[in-house]
Amino acid sequence: MADPLVVEDLWQSLPDHIVVKIFACLGLKDRYQAGLTCKSWYENFHTPILWRTFDFKFLAEEDSSQLKCIELYGQQLRNVSVILKQTEEANRRNACEVIDQLAECTERRLEEISIQFTTDNPLFFKGGEFLNSLALLFGPPAPNVKVHSHLRKVDLSRMAVSITDILLSLLANNQPTLEHLNIQNVSLTCHISDTKLLELVQKCKKLRELSTFYKSVSDDVFKAFADEGHAPLEYLSLACRREEKYHKPLSADAWDILSASSPKLRVSLKFDHTIERHQISHILQPQIPVTELSMRTMSELHHEVGIVAAFYCRTLENFVIVTKGSDLLKRQLINLVSQAPRLKVLHCYCGLDEDTIAQVKALCPSLVDYTLKTADDFHEMQRVFIGRAARNTVMSGR
Repeated sequence: MADPLVVEDLWQSLPDHIVVKIFACLGLKDRYQAGLTCKSWYENFHTPILWRTFDFKFLAEEDSSQLKCIELYGQQLRNVSVILKQTEEANRRNACEVIDQLAECTERRLEEISIQFTTDNPLFFKGGEFLNSLALLFGPPAPNVKVHSHLRKVDLSRMAVSITDILLSLLANNQPTLEHLNIQNVSLTCHISDTKLLELVQKCKKLRELSTFYKSVSDDVFKAFADEGHAPLEYLSLACRREEKYHKPLSADAWDILSASSPKLRVSLKFDHTIERHQISHILQPQIPVTELSMRTMSELHHEVGIVAAFYCRTLENFVIVTKGSDLLKRQLINLVSQAPRLKVLHCYCGLDEDTIAQVKALCPSLVDYTLKTADDFHEMQRVFIGRAARNTVMSGR
């Protein structure tokens, strides 16, 4: 048996950088308990590097104790996520308090922020308090705030609130180092105009990853990405919904310009159940370097799968389809996988026969993640993609 005193000495003699790495793997409560072990560990508990990244989680009223962290370590925070169950007023209040304090921190080093709702919104909830708090954070700093770092990454994809032009304008005018922006969230209506998105692209020259709605993009936005001095766009995700019936499709020339200026561009297109089927073929262009494609329309899509095979078989890596099964669809699906050497993910939510499933697996041995079900197996699954569930899953990878 080891001598307990020797074991204790070994723990106390651990180098500080090892103790800090251990602390970084612990949740807040466990980290605090570990910090009470001895004086040196308590000092390590307060090491600034430990407080560069923090996840605030407000799932119950007692979680308000986490606000103390931002009071003590707000000047060190660089990467912050705020996760909350937004059906409870106390959680919403705590989450907005975090955003407000980040904005008002006298020594601001914040570089990344994400907001994540965990449940469906309360009835008639518009999230005005979140829009106000984000406006404070994105806007010009108060005179007493010294900004050491501007925002590089903003992810609002899990915040189920309609984002406004005002927020985009504030980002454009006050966050010049922005590199990643995701405003592709679950909301009833997209309120982001193409003029404000154009302003952001023109002013945020380092922007290289963008996830938004097709409605918010225009030919001029693509041309702005190609302007001299702008960083090449690396990833573009566009969600296509009912609004596209009133929106002019992006031109082939604009896609050509964007692709030429961004040779490593990867494009993700997402079609949800609200879009009119004929709009899909208008949006798809052979010039688009599509690597990810999701079609969750629940209508017959064999013609569209044929277009995908013709246009994107050499670039497609991830394909999700929710549709009605048919012999034509099966043939087009087999045609697609037989020509798609880079396809790694395939989720087909419709009933297939065992022979088709076997052919798909044989023709595409590179699949690492897939959903291929017979009609009997699919009968239990299809209820997941009806009504609200279909709307809420359209932005997900699966």
